[in-house]
Amino acid sequence: MPRLTHAFDVAAVDRDAVARTVAAAHEVTRSCRFDGRGWLLTPDEPTLARLTRRAEELGLVDREAAERRDRERTAEAERAGGRVRTAAERATTTALQLQTGRHLAPRSHYLVAELSADGVPLEPRYEEEGWSSTGLTVTSWDEAGTCALEYAMPDSVGTGETPVTSGTVTHDAAGVLTVTTRIQLPGRFPGWRTADGTLTVDTGAWYAALDAGTTEPPVRLSATHALADVTAWLSPAPRTDGRWDVTAVLDVRGRGLIARPLVAMLVWAIRGSFRGEERRARRGRGTGVVGPRERWDRAVRSWDRVAHQARRIPDFLHDVARAMAEARPQT
Repeated sequence: MPRLTHAFDVAAVDRDAVARTVAAAHEVTRSCRFDGRGWLLTPDEPTLARLTRRAEELGLVDREAAERRDRERTAEAERAGGRVRTAAERATTTALQLQTGRHLAPRSHYLVAELSADGVPLEPRYEEEGWSSTGLTVTSWDEAGTCALEYAMPDSVGTGETPVTSGTVTHDAAGVLTVTTRIQLPGRFPGWRTADGTLTVDTGAWYAALDAGTTEPPVRLSATHALADVTAWLSPAPRTDGRWDVTAVLDVRGRGLIARPLVAMLVWAIRGSFRGEERRARRGRGTGVVGPRERWDRAVRSWDRVAHQARRIPDFLHDVARAMAEARPQT
């Protein structure tokens, strides 16, 4: 079974800060208000600017990273010979509409839509960002028990069509987050165009592993496709300097005599890419192409920025909740 293992260290986050952040996030969700057409009301421009500045200070918003990703996408489109979207085409905003039911009540349905610069919802389309409309349906909302919702991209409620991507998100009071995903791409050979995955993040198990050294991975991902079964997990351990050592493992098992060598070659290529990036970094050389190791390192740096401010995040979210509760229709 081909296996990749990567070890790294990240800044630690106090468990109480995590619990208070989850509670504050629930408060933000409860504070949302909607206008007569169901669109989410947002704070006025001065308040939004103030909140954005605070989010940047806390590492929750990284403007430079967003601009870098935009440049990388443009460069990739140019290398591939594709059409590069203009700034006006990229100037869209994401909005939330409550379409049926009461806010957070079971079976209430929402639409996450991408709006043009003129505030017009864009038709569902598939680009590098994914579908421009996502349907969300609340199945349970009990902050002392379980909060759960279903999602579909594009929104398929009332259409009778099968969504390309669908699944569930569940979070319980014990601190277990579970996300399921099913991808069904249209076209011939549906078995090859379908994949299922489940991600589980167990906060309690994470801190138990740090305190008692338990071996059961607290973060686990499993995915199934006609060609392969994939399992990945993260396991933490404390360091003497107060940070966390985290081991990431990826196991891939090919299905069938043809798939197994192909999967082995893919894993070999990924391993070679990591090693190549490491050698070039030591020599101070670059190719201009962002590889998997650099993307991983960026994710670690982003985590560290947020982790160092973790104790301040709940207060920020309380501020956001107040702003959302006070939001009024823009005139």
